[in-house]
Amino acid sequence: MGQKTNPLGFRLGTTQSHHSVWFEEPKNYSVSLQEDEKIRNFFQNYVQNSIDNYIKKKKNKNKKKAKKINKNRSKSPSRNTNKRNNNKGYEGVVRVEIKKQIVHTKRTFIKLERFSDPLQIQKAIIRVIIYSGSLPKFLLKKEIWERDVKKQEFFYIYSKKIIIQFKKVQRPYSQPNLIAKFITLQLKERIPFRRIMHQAIELARKEKNTKGMRIRIAGRIEGKDKARKVGRRKGKLPLQRIYANIDYCCHTIQTIYGVLGLKIWILRK
Repeated sequence: MGQKTNPLGFRLGTTQSHHSVWFEEPKNYSVSLQEDEKIRNFFQNYVQNSIDNYIKKKKNKNKKKAKKINKNRSKSPSRNTNKRNNNKGYEGVVRVEIKKQIVHTKRTFIKLERFSDPLQIQKAIIRVIIYSGSLPKFLLKKEIWERDVKKQEFFYIYSKKIIIQFKKVQRPYSQPNLIAKFITLQLKERIPFRRIMHQAIELARKEKNTKGMRIRIAGRIEGKDKARKVGRRKGKLPLQRIYANIDYCCHTIQTIYGVLGLKIWILRK
């Protein structure tokens, strides 16, 4: 049987780069690795949850406005009440990059002993770059970030300066993470999976830099007793070529019938 590899790890150093860039001594490597995971999980979950809450509030406001309009137009009810949500799902986090730099500073406020090392204080500068499709304006305020970041454990390991940057992705539907977000929103609303896959491929193909795409969904699709795998493919997708610019995403979807597995491959120019 064929052994499948992760397309991202298979292309490290050619078309893909590391999402964490830092160096550490061997004795402190495990601590820094755990810290890196905590920072990434915190920022990814915090940004995604705040975006989801913002979307829910926006939906509730629109519903209240629609109710007021329906009361005023009691003779002719509005046609948009039975329409489902057409949220495209580009409000999400694509990836989080962490770049750490440790700066050694002199101890000027303490009298140095004869054999003491003047470069003993370490100050870490952590640069967190968050790539996303779109962000609400309230997330860009520093006061909100400083208040929530200082409550976390990784802030107190040693003295740090955390610099947060937001970068907007130019072509959101060429990113498999945002396509996965779109598919999860549609599956939770019980839209037929074949229509969802067709819409997702059309959205990706509209971007100029996409040459091919593949989607695969596995599990109890539409609540059927027997689990199965369903997929759709369009365009080129040379998985065996190392220099092919292929992006990959693996995502789990929680539905009322159970857990579904989702895999997306996208070939860019």
